[in-house]
Formats: sequence, structure tokens, C-alpha cells
Amino acid sequence: MFAGLLACGESGQPHATTAARPETKQGPTTSPSTQAPEVRSAVRCAECHEPYVRTWEASAHADAARSPYYQALGGGKDRRCAACHTPLRGALDGDDPIHDEGITCDACHGVTAVASTPRDPGLTFDLVSNRKYGPLCDSKDHYFHRVGCSQLFTESRFCGACHHLEWPARGGGAALPVITDFAEWSASDARGSTSCQECHMSGEPGEVARGWDPRDKVSRHDLLGDGRGLLGDAVDLEARAVTEGAERWIEVEVSNRGAPHSIPAGLAGRRLVLRAEFVDAKGDALPLREERVYARVLVDKVGAEVPFTRAVAVAEDSRLGPGERRVERFRVPDGASAAKLSVERLALAPTVAAALGVDAPVAESIAGADVALTSDDR
Repeated sequence: MFAGLLACGESGQPHATTAARPETKQGPTTSPSTQAPEVRSAVRCAECHEPYVRTWEASAHADAARSPYYQALGGGKDRRCAACHTPLRGALDGDDPIHDEGITCDACHGVTAVASTPRDPGLTFDLVSNRKYGPLCDSKDHYFHRVGCSQLFTESRFCGACHHLEWPARGGGAALPVITDFAEWSASDARGSTSCQECHMSGEPGEVARGWDPRDKVSRHDLLGDGRGLLGDAVDLEARAVTEGAERWIEVEVSNRGAPHSIPAGLAGRRLVLRAEFVDAKGDALPLREERVYARVLVDKVGAEVPFTRAVAVAEDSRLGPGERRVERFRVPDGASAAKLSVERLALAPTVAAALGVDAPVAESIAGADVALTSDDR
């Protein structure tokens, strides 16, 4: 479930998009007008808006329709999922290749209004006027498309349309929180000062469109910063050796220092894992390895962690809230010369991946620290 981008780029075909689609008008329209929608592939947008498409290609938005998790859960057979993973499905034929692009250019730049609830993104589109909307009010109409200025594109509620999801508990009962990023941001101190876009779409110098004068800021569309930097910026890790009598410990402080929402963010089932490993004087790993896991865990009626569509309850929510710090302790084993601490993010719990029959996600390294143990510590 994702939302919020800006698009278009260089000649040549971006790797994450489909082949350029024919300039045909297809399917019913979401507008009261009887005109057929005018929607184009990101490949065409890239001819003029290369910086946007280049970063968008690296985003989860570009892969929204191809996500193995999404496909394993039905690939859009449920309208509630399709509304965010393939937002143009209601306006175009179901087999239109544009759907393979997931949250493509027109899926955001055709939006004119948001009236969302935690169960419905409530997006209104204008796909018939050949007008592309965005936050720049000095844009001029072009022969390829007209332009529209909308401050909605600077507001967090635009992203909140899809980044706030509740799901009915299986068998009835209260709705379960699945994605709560927008709700958490809304309750944070950042609400009055920092929008989602200011962090997730921070800019760099460049051209908005080919031939335009360079600007100081052209918004990124990968949504996680250069080298996925927002993940590392959000987590702070400090570690030190502590001796208490005969006991030796590594004391670790892990904190959410930068995100105005809990981390890990996004879908329930994601993991932030703090791991402690120890090596001897030769640098060889010792058998002891401990972990602390921070996650929101949804379970079925027997208490097993399951995908949100099969869950009946929230068993745990140990994620790091905005500004929250935790202190963890790991006992130092005999013979340890150093401790190696790491924080990794898993996009999906291995147990949930196994239940869906998809590959377990590759862990992303977020932060790390080494602590040398002196003779006093040992």
C-alpha cells in the first residue's frame, strides 16, 4: 500500500516500467465526463522528466503491482488492495499494461482530491483533461500535456490516503491496524511543521523538465533518500561495556531519533532486529548470538503470526515510537574480545513469508557498532 509521487525523464526505456503503450483511449472514466481517460506510461513521461522517473524506478511505488507479497495475497482481486497498488484500475481496462507500473505517474499526478478513511483511499482523479497536477504553480502548459497547481501535493493527507489501513479481523471483531504511519504522524509534533513529502521526497538540484532552468530542489521519488538513507537516519545506536560484579554486559541504547512515526514503518509484520554477536581474540565468532525484535505482530486464533488478511488480533506492538529510546542488555560470554552490534530491517517476517509461499526478504543493514572488550571488561 503506497501513495505519493511525481513523474516523467530521459530518452531510453527505464528498467522498471513497461514498454511504451499505444496512445489509445481505453476503458471507462472516473470523471463525470464521457471522455475516455488519457493515461500514459512512465516511459513517455521519462522523455522530459528524467530525474523523477529515475528515482521513481527505485521505489516501492514502481513495484507496487509486482510485489511478491501483494501477488501472494491475490494481486488486486480485493478492491481495497487494488485501490492503492494499482490506482488506475478503476479507470482503465483490467488488462491495460499501465497497471504493471503500479503507482505510476498518472496514478498520483491525476489526483485532484483525497477524502480517505482507514479502509478506503478516497482518491478522485481527473484523467480526461490531459492535465497533470503537482505542487509547482509556475509551470506552463506544454504541447504534450497541460499543468495544474495543487497544494494537495505538499500535504501529508495526500500520502495518508494509502498509508493508513485497517483490516477487518477474521471472524469479526474490531478492525486491526495494518498501516498506521499517517495516524502516528498526525499525533506527533511533526504534524505542524514537517510533511511526509519533506522527508520522503527531499530534493536535489536539477531540472523539473528537459529544457527548464535548473532549480535548487527537484523532488526525489524513491521515497527513502539517496542510498535508502532515511532508514539509517531514523535509527540511533550506541553501545558500551558494563561490568557489575562478576557479570559482564553490553548495554545498547537504540532509539527512533528521526521518524515522526513508529519504526519499522509500513505493513504489520515488518521487523527491526537488533543483534549482538561476539568474537574472540582471533576474530572468530563465538556461539552466543542474541537478538531483540521490534515489530507489530498480527496472529490467528491459535496465536501464530499470519498475514493481516488472516489475522484475528494484535499480539504485540514493540516498534519504536517517535523519539522513543530502548536500553537492551546482552551478557558477554567467556572468551569474548569484542562485541558486534547491528540493526537490520526485514520487509516481512520470515514466518509470514513462509505462510504465503514467497521468499524470505533479504535483511537491510541500518546501523552498527563495535565494542572492544578490555581485560577489565573480560
